[in-house]
Amino acid sequence: MKTRLFLFLLLSFILVSCRDSKLSPIGPSNTGTFSPSDNGAIQDAISKWSPYVVVHPTGEAIDAYRDSLSLMMRAGKLQGVRIGIIKGWGLNDSTIRMVSSLGIEMLGIIDNYYLFDSNIEQDIDQIFAAYPEIHYFQIGNEITTILPKNGPTMNIEAYMAVFKRIYAHVQKNYPDKMLVAESTFGAGTYGAEELETMASLGLTGMSPNKVIIGLNCYTIAAANAYTGVINGPLRQYRVWVTEHGNTDPNLHISAVQNEYPQYRNYLRAERIYWYAMWTGDTGNDTGYGLIRNPSNYPNYWESPLLIALLGKK
Repeated sequence: MKTRLFLFLLLSFILVSCRDSKLSPIGPSNTGTFSPSDNGAIQDAISKWSPYVVVHPTGEAIDAYRDSLSLMMRAGKLQGVRIGIIKGWGLNDSTIRMVSSLGIEMLGIIDNYYLFDSNIEQDIDQIFAAYPEIHYFQIGNEITTILPKNGPTMNIEAYMAVFKRIYAHVQKNYPDKMLVAESTFGAGTYGAEELETMASLGLTGMSPNKVIIGLNCYTIAAANAYTGVINGPLRQYRVWVTEHGNTDPNLHISAVQNEYPQYRNYLRAERIYWYAMWTGDTGNDTGYGLIRNPSNYPNYWESPLLIALLGKK
């Protein structure tokens, strides 16, 4: 009798658990559909979405990129991408060319390794000549934290010295181009401290009509840390959050719904770039990506957020 009672209770628990798992506030079922109880949160997140994503320039994903980016454009959920211009890869990158062919606006990241060149002005000339369609150029990315410690490194003071040279060269020769000051570290207070140093080293002497402040920001705490400098010495400058995301695909929708409004409020963020379209360019896919397994095109995986943005049922 006890055995039968135990089996009955166990079966009841399993059935309830299975039922509840289908009512996850943001998670998709195996078919990629969402339960009706999720619809309000999904629609709220879609309304708060910023139509910008990070795209890694890697040829192995180009077909899946073309497909997914085109679908996002047709759904009205994509206006621009942020993409790297990598030193040593040549200036005819197939992914950049593909994005350009779709008519998507690009924010080109001038690779950290360019910033060590003695004739950075010549590099800028060559990059601008190769990609005349790009209007916005980010100068470096988290340069004090990304570069390997056993290789060339650069502190924020050295970065600002290079940035000043690039700014002067662009002002003189390319008045139609806009520069984005490097996106600083995305968590904790380190990025805010660096941005304050950049402001004191001459950033505030540059025209707000020619320079945009770029922030990688992954936490509300980091956003709070930036408010002093953003709303103080840099209050006249436009602000773009150039990276934000979440490692759990089941939390992508809630990240947009709950965190995007706070970044707009705390940081005056005009744009927020989701990190990233695909994150397997340096190894295994991570949870940040809106797609996975691009080599399986056209049957690549789509995240719950991408499914929602495309209006798939």
